[in-house]
Amino acid sequence: MNKRFLTGVATAAVAVLVLTGCTSGTGDAAGPAEPVGDPVAGGTLTWGVPAEPSAGGIDPMVASAIAAEVIDSIAYDTLLTRDDDGTIQPALATEWEQTDELTWVFQLRDDVTFADGTAFDAGDVVYSFETRKDGGSNATYLSSMESVEATGDHEVTFHFSQPDGTFLDAVSARQTFFIVGEEAYGGATEEERQTLSVGTGAYQVTEWKQGVSITLEKNENYWGEESYLDKIVFEFYPDENTLLAAVQQGSVQAASFIDGSLAQQAESAGFTLGDAAFRQNLAIYINPEAGPLADVNVRRAFSLALDRDALVDTAMLGNAGVSFVPPAGDPGAPDAADLPYYQRDVDEAKKLLEEAGQPNPEITLSYMGDVAAAHHPVYEMMQQQLAEAGITLKLESTPLSEIAPIFTSGETWTDLVAIPGSPRASAVFYMEPVLLPGGVYNHWDGNPDAEKARELLIQAKAAATPEEYADLVDQFATEAAEQVLEFVPAAVPVYFEVWDSTKLQGYENDVFYSRSGLDTAWLAQ
Repeated sequence: MNKRFLTGVATAAVAVLVLTGCTSGTGDAAGPAEPVGDPVAGGTLTWGVPAEPSAGGIDPMVASAIAAEVIDSIAYDTLLTRDDDGTIQPALATEWEQTDELTWVFQLRDDVTFADGTAFDAGDVVYSFETRKDGGSNATYLSSMESVEATGDHEVTFHFSQPDGTFLDAVSARQTFFIVGEEAYGGATEEERQTLSVGTGAYQVTEWKQGVSITLEKNENYWGEESYLDKIVFEFYPDENTLLAAVQQGSVQAASFIDGSLAQQAESAGFTLGDAAFRQNLAIYINPEAGPLADVNVRRAFSLALDRDALVDTAMLGNAGVSFVPPAGDPGAPDAADLPYYQRDVDEAKKLLEEAGQPNPEITLSYMGDVAAAHHPVYEMMQQQLAEAGITLKLESTPLSEIAPIFTSGETWTDLVAIPGSPRASAVFYMEPVLLPGGVYNHWDGNPDAEKARELLIQAKAAATPEEYADLVDQFATEAAEQVLEFVPAAVPVYFEVWDSTKLQGYENDVFYSRSGLDTAWLAQ
């Protein structure tokens, strides 16, 4: 059984559409070209990417940047995984059972080795989760985990202090709990952990040329179906126009874009463009401690004045989704159209402003002016829409370096700040930083408007069953929209993947942007 089960969907464009005729691949724009002939072993795939892993490198216990996650998801495995509709599937664990509300038992594969030949067993799982619990990235997902123990050579038992409705989501997410080897990872230096990999995945990182490329080579000890490609080289192109030129010239066989208009140009050149998966919210966080947004009616008026369909259709040219929390592309996301204050009503917005005694409030929105330019039209259109209700939106283009302290250390901001969010393993974790103590976006402590939503969030985390969890998430979303605890103008793809399907054969991208399809893809010779 192959470790990857994702088939799915990927991404589409999110910015100004500029189509130019170029010469390169001849993939069908409606989907991948049918493979020509039987799979062929060998060859090096070159994939252009716009970002290099940053702080923490590719250390699966430390790194949190998306650029690192997509590398690690090839080199490492998780206990479980999900198919493209969110259904949980086996991976390193073959069976799992909740023996009571506080206990989960996992049966592990007994035929797995790490890339260095070391046998995988329950001790590696215990080591991985204990290391995470002690302060690794994503430790927040384990706040209710009391202990984890090996109850057999290939059996692991997790004990919780209270029911945890998010645990299965967390251990099946493509970028959350990678399993490392106690011997290989535990004995590695910090530099080795950040620049090389020794995982159980189909390919392993063997070289990182800073500012140039990361090379992965086929793992000869891989436990799944044997992969075809010998190497995968991810080349870094910080200037996406340069990346587009590389695509058009055929020097890369595949590429990931942040700017969807460039991905559209690659599609017009004959490359295959993946379908949309809107998994990244264009989140706008609120500071309600002072100013106009302290009044819930001003927040409601702001929400009512937004024409989200127009933001999607015009600012994003239809390549986005109307969304709240979690983002529209997540399985099980609530239908935003049914949420309170989500359908545009300018007259009602004006009425609420009058009731608040603030018919013409001025509100400041800070956004990252030097990155994510494809998102800027959304903020500019919001400014125009809000003006129709009498709200002045003052846009402040701010360098990322000045906004970063907000999401790294919880520094404050005035009124609103736009920070596109990373996909999370489970729904409630999108709002944890907003509502729970210590959250970097939390300015709601002591505010009665947030009390009920906070209670629902805590209840959802402690849900005893998936059904109870899903119900509480829906209740939470409704309450958070009722009190307008966050603005989400739209959700967009994380990356826009394109590939030359006359060269890269048998590849399908996935909704979790993990490139798991590379495990079974091959290059036409």
